[in-house]
Amino acid sequence: MAFRIFRDSNKDNAGDFIGESAVTQSCEPCMKTNISKTATVFCKDCDEYLCDTCKNPHTVYKPGQHNIVNVQDNTSAPVILDMKGMDKCHEHARKIVFFCQDHSKLCCLSCVHIHRKCDQLDEIAQVSGQTQTDLQAIKQSLIKLRTEADAIIAECKQSETGLNESIAKISAEVDTMKDRIIQLFEEAKQKLISEAIQFKTAKVKRIGNKCDASLKVKEELNTVLSMCCVVLERGTPSQQYIYSEQMKEKRKTIESTIDEQKKITFSSTVTVSFPKQVTSLLEMGSNSIKLNYDGNKTGILFHCNFTFGLILITVFVYCSDSPDNKERYEV
Repeated sequence: MAFRIFRDSNKDNAGDFIGESAVTQSCEPCMKTNISKTATVFCKDCDEYLCDTCKNPHTVYKPGQHNIVNVQDNTSAPVILDMKGMDKCHEHARKIVFFCQDHSKLCCLSCVHIHRKCDQLDEIAQVSGQTQTDLQAIKQSLIKLRTEADAIIAECKQSETGLNESIAKISAEVDTMKDRIIQLFEEAKQKLISEAIQFKTAKVKRIGNKCDASLKVKEELNTVLSMCCVVLERGTPSQQYIYSEQMKEKRKTIESTIDEQKKITFSSTVTVSFPKQVTSLLEMGSNSIKLNYDGNKTGILFHCNFTFGLILITVFVYCSDSPDNKERYEV
């Protein structure tokens, strides 16, 4: 038959070239009616492939003995090669039987009328025996191209894997930097609070001393004021005169003490200031972290650059010693 290619030493090469799915055992009676069905059995006596539908009519109506075997069990039978329409003319849907060398075109019987005046129109059946070497070379070149395609695919998968890994690494790096900054701020905060408490303790002591002094003055005032009232109500003029003179000196002493206490002032507000590095970072906002990649002309290969200056927290406390004085604590 015209479509049958018998098994020989080139079977494996043909399988490598066209792929496993291209080599099929088709039912030959069905092929005669342009029906494509996969053969399930092979008649060794008739040298014919059959499907399940054609098997019984073949053994019943066709004369002779029929040694029917399953296709899977048959290792010496010919193989039907399905060309997937490649052996048909695209213009006329007829079997290709010629090749026009002048136009490098495969031709069917209908095409011959167009190419009949060409200088070299070869019948494929006569020249096909010379093409095995060329086909072997094509096969090797196709195998090489397939290898190159596999390499490209592997490279793409590797690039995608590297991209996924680098993205995950970016997230981890940013989280690490965030934790370090939080820890740094927490440590600065604890040191700041500790020094603020120390400062508060010293100031509270001085405030207590001022308050104690004022309480003593108040107690003394209560005492002398009570005596003054009694002298005014019940004292003789001589007693009132003597008490009055004594209270003049006492009053000067009390006034001096109160003036001294009034000069001692304390601020009830403690503030915190931040260095320019920190405020600049806040002003940058989400732009404080930049993404680096090899396609970006400004930088980078998938890692985050993050610059953070030394955190300096300054506490200004207004002291009582002088209205212009400020005590400064740095963390």
